[in-house]
Amino acid sequence: MNIKQAKKQIESATRAYLAKDARGVYRIPQNMQRPMVVFGPPGVGKTAVVSQVADELGINFVSYSITHHTRQSALGLPFISTEVFDGREYHVADYTMSEIIAAVHRVRKETGVDEGILFLDEVNCVSETLAPAMLQFLQFKTFGMHRLPDGWVIVCAGNPPEYNRAAREFDPALLDRIKRIDVDANLEVWQEYAVSHGIHPAVTTFLDAKPASFYIVRAGVSAPRLVTARGWEDLSRILQTYEAEGLTADVDLVRQYLQDDQVSHEFYSYYDLFRKYQDDYKVSQILDGEADGNLVERASDAPFDERLAVVGLLLDAVLSRIHGAAVRKEALGMVRSDLQSARASMNDDDFQSSFARRLERVQVQFDHELLRPGVLDDHDAVKVDRLCMLQQMADSLNAGFDTSFDAAKSAFNSLVDGYEAQVKQSMDSVDHVFGFLDAAFGEKSQEALIMVTKLSADPTMVDAVAEHGSGSFLKHNKDLLLSERGNDLARQIRTLEGID
Repeated sequence: MNIKQAKKQIESATRAYLAKDARGVYRIPQNMQRPMVVFGPPGVGKTAVVSQVADELGINFVSYSITHHTRQSALGLPFISTEVFDGREYHVADYTMSEIIAAVHRVRKETGVDEGILFLDEVNCVSETLAPAMLQFLQFKTFGMHRLPDGWVIVCAGNPPEYNRAAREFDPALLDRIKRIDVDANLEVWQEYAVSHGIHPAVTTFLDAKPASFYIVRAGVSAPRLVTARGWEDLSRILQTYEAEGLTADVDLVRQYLQDDQVSHEFYSYYDLFRKYQDDYKVSQILDGEADGNLVERASDAPFDERLAVVGLLLDAVLSRIHGAAVRKEALGMVRSDLQSARASMNDDDFQSSFARRLERVQVQFDHELLRPGVLDDHDAVKVDRLCMLQQMADSLNAGFDTSFDAAKSAFNSLVDGYEAQVKQSMDSVDHVFGFLDAAFGEKSQEALIMVTKLSADPTMVDAVAEHGSGSFLKHNKDLLLSERGNDLARQIRTLEGID
């Protein structure tokens, strides 16, 4: 299965394991909850999706790479204690708490949330001395003398032996005690993720043109040739940072992330052209409906790779505006709740002090959640935006209003006005982009089809259209996707008739 399907399996099983009956008792006792073990090639996103499941369910996430542990750190250190049996005192060996189990208890204490996911990576690469302890843990949920708390779900990940020489196959006795989930690299699913997570458009458009370059793991003369989904995403982040800081990326930088000479050179050549297109095409002008005839004419006469790059640039810019508005909307909802909470907990009509206490709690929560692993996404952006707005409002509470609450309310209303303007700009951008594509390539063009397909795969975009409407998007979605479906059916008919 692909990583999207695997995430659904993990989420559903976690929900089932944490489900309780009317008495508040877990429906599936912990000893009958089979650990999930996700097997797949490196870099496909196994760790990321498990972290996402925990975040979306509002539970804790503790992650360890089991290969970094010795028997002592996993089981705890021995010490001598005294016990009385049958009236006689004996010295016996006892064990301190496992580092892993202690981490679970620690995060429960820090967050106040009792449930969570314990994620153990590279589980089939443990040392021979630790292997029996791992077997015991997966079967009985105990490390040494200490048991995993109720309400904690075990998810593990491993690489098949063909990808990791240290990996070993599980024996039948263990396989009969786990939920095995096998994952393969899938470009189509990753591209859906890429569109909604701000992956550099040079990466997405390059992989559209060269899908065989997405995932490569094979032996080389001096070192393995390795190109993975993780590598593409990490490359995207570093390229975006280089561009923001005015740094120059070269092929050596690309090779550090795409460890295959052919792929790294091909991508760098494409990226070099892509940067040129970024300078030549005034994307912000197109989004604002101010593209001149020269840009339309150039795009119309452009070769295929340039057209693909232009679509990628426009897609990235449109989604950046759409996601920015969605982030602001969610953050404003949280800020509204913060203001209501601060007002409800006022002491002696002192809203300013109540607001300051609320801001402090939000800051503490933000600092803790910032330490969670995983790629930054819109959820993180919402938290950042919320905190920034609250900090700005704190500075405005002495702005000459009758009460500090009136000042806060005025500041909030100004933010709402700004959001409404932001929404209008983002939705207008969609109309302007389709207008440009139609003018450059004609109605029902392949370029417009790519645009509408990518936009339709983004949940935030679909939600924005449902709430605010977009005549151009809906028109192209209907015309182009129906047309493409009709072409697929026609090809199938011709194949059946022996024409193709």
